[in-house]
Amino acid sequence: MDSICVATDLHGDADRALARAARLAQRHGARLCVVSVLPGTAQDAEISAREATLKAMISQRPEYPSLTVEIVVACGDPVSEVHHAATRCGADLVVVGPHHQGGLLDSMRLTTLEKLVQAAPRPVLLVTAPVEAEYREVLAPVDFSAACAAAVTAARALAPTAEIRLLHAVGVPYQTVVAAPGAVGEITQMVDPKPFVDDAVTQAQDWLAANPALRGLSAPEPDTVALPRLVELAMAAQPADLICLGGHTKQGILDRMLGSFTADMIRKPPCDLLIAPAAG
Repeated sequence: MDSICVATDLHGDADRALARAARLAQRHGARLCVVSVLPGTAQDAEISAREATLKAMISQRPEYPSLTVEIVVACGDPVSEVHHAATRCGADLVVVGPHHQGGLLDSMRLTTLEKLVQAAPRPVLLVTAPVEAEYREVLAPVDFSAACAAAVTAARALAPTAEIRLLHAVGVPYQTVVAAPGAVGEITQMVDPKPFVDDAVTQAQDWLAANPALRGLSAPEPDTVALPRLVELAMAAQPADLICLGGHTKQGILDRMLGSFTADMIRKPPCDLLIAPAAG
């Protein structure tokens, strides 16, 4: 990792993104680009004041003496300007802070954030928790797509010493059967899940074998529980400090079917989130 771009709106806990980005930049020996976006109507005095604030913030970081830092204050559309800054500095990772109504990331919610992830050839790290240590526990819901492989690979790079747990929710269809004579209505029951679970086991083994960067990870144990519930149960059993998700997945972490899950994760993330597009 050679370059990291961190976007901050200076609201509330936005300094957490800067803290995590600085820590990652120091670990990887990467350049750090700090970008903040003001309205298109901002005056020169506002731009200068924002630059001074950012310089003061980054200079207070303990990692600062060892970092190569560039500060960018842009005016206009936040998503376009963050994407432009990340592209210009050759960022391998974009780091953003928690959402605040009316702040820099206000327009990066939901559809706009999905577009940013889909368009950007780099992972996006959403930082919500205080930065106290390296990531120790990573949870990775996977659907055996290239995007999920890219997300897990990125997580291994960000957290090389962390334990990574893979999850896979098996989609099992339902069938409608006619109720017994005298009963009212119909009964909907799950089709026998075993063939679907067995197929998922095979897919998991093939997926891990096809991705050398995932070598050493244990295959997920397929579960017929719905994905949101599966993540909830996994977090309750062993809390994670990072969840990684793949964009452009074949079942669609970002598509219409699972859009509500991703939207809920973005609105109320249980911990930091890493979203990655498919490699290449």
